[in-house]
Amino acid sequence: MALNFEDYVKDAKTWLHHAQQALGIQDEQQAGRIFRAVLHAIRDRLPAEEAMHLGAQLPIIWKGIFFQGFKLRPEPVVIRHEEEWLDFIRSKDQAAAIDFPTLDHVRLAFQDIMSMLETHLSEGQYLQIIQALHAEIVHVLDENVVGY
Repeated sequence: MALNFEDYVKDAKTWLHHAQQALGIQDEQQAGRIFRAVLHAIRDRLPAEEAMHLGAQLPIIWKGIFFQGFKLRPEPVVIRHEEEWLDFIRSKDQAAAIDFPTLDHVRLAFQDIMSMLETHLSEGQYLQIIQALHAEIVHVLDENVVGY
């Protein structure tokens, strides 16, 4: 089986463009940083097995980005409060001062990326993410994103 790197790039770019659309951002680099920050925060909040399942559903290039810096932990990071969660997302972005000047920017980005993921992931995988987050964090998402 031949590796088709052009297809990998195309799939990754498609997801990036969907993230740009969801975020309402024209800058690919900024959208990529925000998408990565949210993915890394979710990854670290999920039990390791669930993180592996989520990673498996990402395009190959985003898979690599998703697992970059991943540390296998016996327990996921415990975050139960909205502000702590938003700060955690912000901490995953080296350009946070630009991408997330306020917690409202982080909140909106989290909502937008989760909305995008809901359309790209299997329903079961998306629900696993929701179930792994604390109720106060899920509350950040609007009703349309959570699917109530």
